[in-house]
Amino acid sequence: MQARGFTLVEIIVVVTIVSLISGVAIFNYSEATKRARDDDRKADIVTLKTAIELYKTRNGRYPAGCRAAGQWSGQIGTSYACLNGSSQYIVALAPAFIPTLPQEKKLKGLDSGYVYATNVAGTVYKLEAKKTVESEVVSGVHKFASCDVNSENHPDGGICIREYPSNNTPNWCQDYDSTFQTTYGVWGGYANAASDLDVERNTEDIICAIE
Repeated sequence: MQARGFTLVEIIVVVTIVSLISGVAIFNYSEATKRARDDDRKADIVTLKTAIELYKTRNGRYPAGCRAAGQWSGQIGTSYACLNGSSQYIVALAPAFIPTLPQEKKLKGLDSGYVYATNVAGTVYKLEAKKTVESEVVSGVHKFASCDVNSENHPDGGICIREYPSNNTPNWCQDYDSTFQTTYGVWGGYANAASDLDVERNTEDIICAIE
């Protein structure tokens, strides 16, 4: 008995089905890879935060960034890289408090990656995985939202919602902004100042005003 050959229509149907199955598999793999990278970013943020707080406990202040106070310090290959070419964008944190500083492997331009800032006195800091989130849209109530706005812990909107002196929230601190939606962040501490108003203003300079 001679085997029947496939018709052209049957071949096209089979190829189409295989292509669809392969496309779904590739899509699922791609999405899983993005989630895994974002999980790594969250873990890096938590590990860095722990190391930064340990540094403060031992030294009485948060570590300095490799660039000037009040501006971002970041990894090599970005606009925020250390001027001396060092990979230590948080000064003296590694290896005493963390083996090595994490480096973003999938940068999204020169203004992305791991960045850190503190004030001159080292009493307040902010840390971000900037513009690299892939698997989700970061909301104002996200655990790793990059600005203190619309937080469940601050029903009134958080410290960044009333930034002095303008009383306006910067665009990058709004949950509709693309930078906000693709950035994980944490921060800590308060600025030292003579009045409560100046404490708020000087703290906002680090956790709200830096783009």
